[in-house]
Amino acid sequence: MSEDFKRETTISVELRVSKTLQSLNLFLESMGKSISLYDLPTRPTNMDNVDCEFPREIQDEISIQIPPEDYEAELKLNLEQHKSLSMIVDVIQKGKSGIFFIDDPGRTRKIFLYRALLAHLRSKNLIAIATATATSGVAAAIMPGGRTTHSRFKISIDANKSSECTMSKQSGAAELLHRSKLFTWDEAPVAKRWAIENVDKLLKDVMGNDQDFGGKVVVFGGDFRQVLPVVPKATIHQTISQRRKNIQ
Repeated sequence: MSEDFKRETTISVELRVSKTLQSLNLFLESMGKSISLYDLPTRPTNMDNVDCEFPREIQDEISIQIPPEDYEAELKLNLEQHKSLSMIVDVIQKGKSGIFFIDDPGRTRKIFLYRALLAHLRSKNLIAIATATATSGVAAAIMPGGRTTHSRFKISIDANKSSECTMSKQSGAAELLHRSKLFTWDEAPVAKRWAIENVDKLLKDVMGNDQDFGGKVVVFGGDFRQVLPVVPKATIHQTISQRRKNIQ
């Protein structure tokens, strides 16, 4: 890892070592740990603000490159899409909470709206971050910076009523959620209700706010007319009960 900093020919060996330790600590913090737990040199106190002001997860998000076509997407939205974007952005700008669902019967370009919305927020160059997630890895890969919900929120594979997302409140991942202004969740109808409710509990805990999803703005999307959640050996009634529409 120190070889990465060695390319910066103007810095001293001491500074290179300090930057390496700083990077290691950020990596450990992303997993809820600290460099102080291991037999490694401690970081100099004067290094706390050198190149690493934010956790690695936040640095990754703010370094996402916005494709030129996404900048232009907002100009190409139809009337209903533009109305939806304006409504969501207005809620965010006013610092309010909000839960939205973008219905997508027959693939009516919801991804186009997602990308326009994310580009609009990311182009503001704010520390506040828009997070793109999806239940399906394929759906997540379509959006810049997209991650699956299980990866982003640390949802348990066998999520149930009593399970919780495995994320420390002191981790860089939690700090990212705290700073984020928007969460988009594509293909939400495929997600099991407990996965969504576990994320609700996580955001309430991270934000210290008992409002739905910790008072965040969440935009779900998908088509309830298509694939139901996969519930092994379940009856049709049990499968339908796992849909987002049935969450209390």
